[in-house]
Amino acid sequence: MSFYNLRPFLNWGLMIAAIVGVIYIGYSQGNSSNIMRIATGERGSYLHEVGKELKTAIENHSDYKVELILSKGSVFNRGTLQSGQAEVAILSPAVTDMTNLTVVAPIAKNYVQVIVHVDSKIDVMEDLVGHRIALGDIKSDHRKNAVTLLNHYQIEPKTLRNTEISHLDLLEGRELDGAIITASEKDAYVRKLLASGNFKLLGTDAYEGIAATSAFLSGQVMNAGTYPSVAGPQPKEWLPMVTTDSLLVTRVDAEDAVIETLLNTLFTKSFAKQYPLISDWKMKTSGNWPALESHKAADRYFNPYLTLKDSIFRAMLVLWTYKWVLLCIVVFLISARSRWKDHKVRVAESLRQSRQQRIEKLIEDINQHEQLQADTKDYRMLMTRLAEARKIKQEGISVAATHDMSNSQIFLAFLQQCDHVIQDIQWKLSIGMSRHSDAV
Repeated sequence: MSFYNLRPFLNWGLMIAAIVGVIYIGYSQGNSSNIMRIATGERGSYLHEVGKELKTAIENHSDYKVELILSKGSVFNRGTLQSGQAEVAILSPAVTDMTNLTVVAPIAKNYVQVIVHVDSKIDVMEDLVGHRIALGDIKSDHRKNAVTLLNHYQIEPKTLRNTEISHLDLLEGRELDGAIITASEKDAYVRKLLASGNFKLLGTDAYEGIAATSAFLSGQVMNAGTYPSVAGPQPKEWLPMVTTDSLLVTRVDAEDAVIETLLNTLFTKSFAKQYPLISDWKMKTSGNWPALESHKAADRYFNPYLTLKDSIFRAMLVLWTYKWVLLCIVVFLISARSRWKDHKVRVAESLRQSRQQRIEKLIEDINQHEQLQADTKDYRMLMTRLAEARKIKQEGISVAATHDMSNSQIFLAFLQQCDHVIQDIQWKLSIGMSRHSDAV
């Protein structure tokens, strides 16, 4: 079938392929949402403010529209992720299970802060017993971290009073002597508490021991004067404290496009300057979070070469697993290649023999022609023999040119024989013409 006959089929094929491509692109775009839902923190909390700033930055740097979900804590945020109500959430691994969740990046460092009234006669952790101390809701991050802290000091939560009253009531009356609050030093409410001059911070002297017994709690010294206050900057001296991190996390199966957009926003110059924790973490850890799995898009973002190396390593493991199958395939391919080469040799030899037989047949023809012309004395017959000899010679030259036999011994012998026969015929013709002229 010629190309001309195939043209209608090719045109139809290209048209169908274009239609399928347009349908696929339309389907993909129709099923991909440009809405990113982020579970943040309680209204008015620092984490909620972080979420609002992140929303603005993402919408300025991408086509995504961001919806913020108010949170009751890490457990609530984990539930929104697992149920598909959010694509990204801010939570602390110290207080919730991270199964089927992956890390994108840290967003805030929180202190487990013990804040008490200055006139409460509470100066050390052991003095909390019997006092009215807010620990937060049962499932809140505040309570879980507070219980961990109290247990390390051998203080039973039941020895405290009013533990379920919200720490937000500290400024409203005297139903509380203090609270254990997990919050960033940038949290507006904590800064308001300490700015009043009516509260003070307690140090957590056992912070190193607490950090050593928990994979996701660490110890850090809070700088003196972190909080402004009418009674003078608080704390008045450097205080040891337990810290925990709030992380941006997502599901294992979250779309790469969402995570890539989020990371590109986090590491824009303006946002990274506002949140130096992210850049410091990237520099110190190369994007890896201890004891937690990172999302595959985050791995590629922070460690493109490491991801390539892991892919190569996994591929090598797969190859090793199927080594016997691969060995059989290699043997088969080597055998097939050998057989193919043998086949080509046989074909070439067959062609060579065919060409040689063709030339041999032409040699037989010219030899036979020599015998015929030797017995011919008629002028017209000699002319016919000469034409036939030349035809045989031309056919031999054509065969030699087609099959690249111009320098072969058998072809040269054929040419020599042809020239000999033609010369004999021409000699006889010349003698005959001379006699004919003499007779005239």
